[in-house]
Amino acid sequence: MLTPDMIAYEDDFLLVLDKPAGMLVHPTVSERGDTLYDYVKDYYERRSITADIHPVSRLDRNTSGLVIFAKEPIVQFWLSQQEVDKEYLALAQGRLQQMQGIIEAPIARKEGSIIERCVDYERGKYAKTAYEVLGYYDGNTLLRVRLYTGRTHQIRVHLAHIGHPLVDDNLYGTPGPQSRHALHAYRLAFKHPVSDDFLEITRILPADLRKILY
Repeated sequence: MLTPDMIAYEDDFLLVLDKPAGMLVHPTVSERGDTLYDYVKDYYERRSITADIHPVSRLDRNTSGLVIFAKEPIVQFWLSQQEVDKEYLALAQGRLQQMQGIIEAPIARKEGSIIERCVDYERGKYAKTAYEVLGYYDGNTLLRVRLYTGRTHQIRVHLAHIGHPLVDDNLYGTPGPQSRHALHAYRLAFKHPVSDDFLEITRILPADLRKILY
């Protein structure tokens, strides 16, 4: 069920939710009923809201943070025509010595895998990630990360590429059964597609990641 604390913003045209880690955004053939899409559908039905469900942004299952849903197809289209500023908080393994930097490395699907991506300078698509060091915690580095492109697993692949994968990333870092990696989509900024107002929506690190830091 969609809880009030998950709703970061709502009006007649948009719904912005703070997705918990471990949840898919979309239903799949093998998993349905407990995805963010299903939660939104139930939320609309319980409140007799006659609106469509159109995800504008997406997150990996084990990434937490802000996801935009448009309530009308035209609103989804209008949002797709502008660049939404997306910033993340990420805890990377080890101590990054450079206080800020830009990673530009093309990303492609790893051969032989349907899930994993890799840096590939021959087959990959252009990808750009900027980061800023916010602090060091128990030998790891807290980063503010901004995406300039939206490749699958981009932050995870780029940080692993420079030798600092996310803490608890079982695909690109330490193997294991972790249910979440240390990545949170904490800020979205964009022009409202109907009112033209500038929206900046933020959400702090969830409790499970704060426990890692302190």
